[in-house]
Amino acid sequence: MDILLIISQFFYRIRYWLLWGTLIVTGLVIYFTQFLPFSYTVKSNLYTGVSSTTTLDGATINYAVINSTFDNLIGIAKSHSTLKNVSCRLLADSYTFGEEWKDNEYIQAKHYRQLLEMTPPEVLELVNRDSVQVTLRNITEYYEDNHNNFLYNLFNRPIAFYSLQALNGIEIKRAGNSDILDISYTSADPGLTQKTVKYLIDELIAAYEEIRFRATNDVIAYFEEQVRKTKAALNEEEDDLMHYNVAQGIINYGEETEALSATRYEVDDRVEAAQRTYNAAVSLREMLDDRMDVRAQMIRNNTNLLKELDQVTKLNQKILEHEIFSGTNDNENTEIEQEKLKLKQVEANISNISDNLNEFSFTKEGVGIEEMITEWLNALVNEAKASAELKVLKDRQQDIRDQYTHMAPVGTQISRKERAIGIAEDNYRIQLDGLAKAHLRLKNIEMSTSNLQPLSDPAFPLNDNGRKRMLYVIIAFIGSFVFITCFFLLIEVL
Repeated sequence: MDILLIISQFFYRIRYWLLWGTLIVTGLVIYFTQFLPFSYTVKSNLYTGVSSTTTLDGATINYAVINSTFDNLIGIAKSHSTLKNVSCRLLADSYTFGEEWKDNEYIQAKHYRQLLEMTPPEVLELVNRDSVQVTLRNITEYYEDNHNNFLYNLFNRPIAFYSLQALNGIEIKRAGNSDILDISYTSADPGLTQKTVKYLIDELIAAYEEIRFRATNDVIAYFEEQVRKTKAALNEEEDDLMHYNVAQGIINYGEETEALSATRYEVDDRVEAAQRTYNAAVSLREMLDDRMDVRAQMIRNNTNLLKELDQVTKLNQKILEHEIFSGTNDNENTEIEQEKLKLKQVEANISNISDNLNEFSFTKEGVGIEEMITEWLNALVNEAKASAELKVLKDRQQDIRDQYTHMAPVGTQISRKERAIGIAEDNYRIQLDGLAKAHLRLKNIEMSTSNLQPLSDPAFPLNDNGRKRMLYVIIAFIGSFVFITCFFLLIEVL
């Protein structure tokens, strides 16, 4: 009972301190908490499709790559450049759509007035109230102009809504082991909060696509340039071979050399046969010359005979030239037939010459002169024909030797040029293969990046998070009561 009496007497003595002290402190808390800022939270989800993406080349899923991709996405979203773009877009919206005395979906009036108070006139001149895109372009150019202007300082100093420090409050994390990124942001302005999350998602998708596509597009551009160069080199090598063949008169080197070789052996055989015929005719004619003695000399000097023999030689030579050097068209065949007919006529004329040589009946050996003259004339004709054929064939032999001399170095050059064409073609195919693979990678990236899309658009927050004002009042009331009690209890004990 004594303890209760002492406690009751103690509280009675400090009753006014407890009453007024608690009321004063609680009243002050009630007054000052009315100025606490509101807070609004906006959440959104971004589907990445990283672990469920299908590829054209059938590549297997690499979980290390998946984790790295999520880290990259979060890193890109929190990067300086991404947040700078978000800040510029927020400023463009605020300057373009803000109203001094009316809240709207972009910014509250009080926050717009605060922004206007700190903005210099030179920045306000950049604002185009009719086009947010023009305002954004002007703000971006002004920001990047130098590192000592208002917008640069606004972003890098601790200023609400637009600064790097404020935007770093955006929370981004992966939802468990899913393909979803949870994005959350809290600030004192509902419109700015919603637009911050929305613009962050837009900038994240754009930056991710640009980073992934840029490397692949650079590779594609490289291979396209290489394909162009190797194609030009291949065309140059092929044109060089074509011009070389034209300059050297080559259509198909392999077939031409094979045909030339066959022609060479054929001509050699004909030369050998013609040489034998010529030698036989000469031997026969010389033998008959010896037997006929002076008579043969007289007959040989006959003018008509000489003309006809010369005609035999020329006609036979022409026929052989047409057969060996020329083609087989109809005009040439007709001409050859005409010349053969002329040759037969000349040979008949030579035969008739013997009929006019009757002044001799027998040779010195007593052999009938008429039979010997006929045989001798035939020997002269055969000698003339063999001589003409031999001359033409030897000319043909020389022509073939000249062609061999020409074709031998040509073959070496053609082999070199064909080898250069093969190398250029292999290089061209390699570059084409690289270009095809780069396009396939680009298509895979398009398939994976196209999955990067928001599952739910950030909604405009209609209610704030609550400022916990009543909690602060209760804490102030209880705290002040306990403090006053403890203070006077300490004095009482001392």
